[in-house]
Amino acid sequence: MSIRTPSASNNDGNAIKRMLRKCNDFRSTPAAVLTVSTMAVFSDTVVYGLIVPFLPDIVQDKLGMSSSANGILFGTFGLGVLIGAPISAYISDRWNMRKWPMIIGLLGLGATSVLFALGNAFWELVVARLAQGLSSGITWAVGLAMIADVYSGEGMGKAMGVAFSGFTVGYLGGPVLGGVIYGAGGTHAIAIFVGAIAAVDLIFRLLIIEPKNMQPARTSQTGSLADVDPIQPGVQSADGAEAGATPAAELSLMNRPPGSVRGETGDIESGPQARSAAGLPGSIDAKEIIDGEATLPERRTTMWDLLKEWPILACCVATVTVTGASGSFEPTLPIHMAEEYGTSPTIIGVVFIALVIPSMIAGIVAGRFTDNERILNYVAPYGRFAFMIVGSVLAAIAVACVGATRNIAGLVVSLAVVGFLCGIAAVPIMSTMGVHVYRMGGDAYAKVYALFNIAYSVGVIIIPTVLPPLMNAVGFAATLGVVSAILVFGAIVLTIQPTMMLRKYGRAAFIGENARTFL
Repeated sequence: MSIRTPSASNNDGNAIKRMLRKCNDFRSTPAAVLTVSTMAVFSDTVVYGLIVPFLPDIVQDKLGMSSSANGILFGTFGLGVLIGAPISAYISDRWNMRKWPMIIGLLGLGATSVLFALGNAFWELVVARLAQGLSSGITWAVGLAMIADVYSGEGMGKAMGVAFSGFTVGYLGGPVLGGVIYGAGGTHAIAIFVGAIAAVDLIFRLLIIEPKNMQPARTSQTGSLADVDPIQPGVQSADGAEAGATPAAELSLMNRPPGSVRGETGDIESGPQARSAAGLPGSIDAKEIIDGEATLPERRTTMWDLLKEWPILACCVATVTVTGASGSFEPTLPIHMAEEYGTSPTIIGVVFIALVIPSMIAGIVAGRFTDNERILNYVAPYGRFAFMIVGSVLAAIAVACVGATRNIAGLVVSLAVVGFLCGIAAVPIMSTMGVHVYRMGGDAYAKVYALFNIAYSVGVIIIPTVLPPLMNAVGFAATLGVVSAILVFGAIVLTIQPTMMLRKYGRAAFIGENARTFL
């Protein structure tokens, strides 16, 4: 029989204290924000797709309604996001508040999922889906804004790649989980699952420190991560000043991100002088520096200001086309597989894995490549748009191939290719929007990601609502042909501005130290 000595007990106690200290330190890191935000994005999007495999059982078999009703439920969710995202974004940016909107959204997400499980009439399902979308819009916009608060420059693309993996697993993995969970316990099991993941994310959100109290990664004027240590407050030098501290005026100007506006010639101009001349929010001019201290203008960036920026507008269009194309399978594929192959909800859910895993891998890979300065310079002035354009065009071809398949094996392979290519096209959207807001002044992250949510909502309102009746009229293959055309349209929109810049200035103008800013 071994006897534990006092020293051994002390060692165990010290180990526990070290572990608790590390956990407490983690609460104040950008990685903690990224973890919570990714979980929130997953929670939001998984709710959208969970109902896919069993919706025909409820709407067609139980309620005796046509397949068009399926699209209405998907569209209603998007309408809720359309309402919740801009309202929460305005509140979050206006009062620099991230915590309470996120908490309210997560509580609402859990509660509305229970309402959906208990619904016995179609109007009850519609109300529950509308409330789910409202809650989802709140947490999604605020969650992505939290990431942009603590990541900037090169780090933002990688962080958004991780967040997109949460989006992918939820958005495309929802049908997989929905089929398995519904097969095991019905709609009540679905409600318990959503409530559980919302509760876990809520607990994590309560534990982390508010992003505005964190020291974000410092960046260079080009937006790349600088190799400098964050300022450590409270550490004083011999003369009584804080070590590493910077005078107020210099610190304020140093932490202001470079501005970016469209000049009269249509190109992108950078720097605070450009923004001051344009009278845009976020500019700092000589009149605003009084007694050595820089003051920020009172006017804040609005959603209308953001939509006037072509990169933001083009990203919104790409969001509609790419996420709409990815979501086009959710209202159509279950009906097609049930009618063509007689597959069960569980098998339909498993088939959706072919979309999920490749898209998740593509999100992580694309997040790294879209932050690689050498690669971006190589494809200048298209920059991150090059990934969106190529991914959209190739995905259009792959979607058409899905419609042409005549067996489940070919369907799975084609879906895997679509998932990977849509992931390549979608990841740069979020990082491009964040980087452009950073260049504009960095005061509208929640608003720009609310625009992303709105564009996503437009995609899931229009496309899922239109496709089921279209499929009844022209068939599965022709319907996916329309989806392919939508993807090509998005790629064409993305090419407009960079192509004009290339023709006007030539590629040499975007290479070297004095290169023009590009996307």
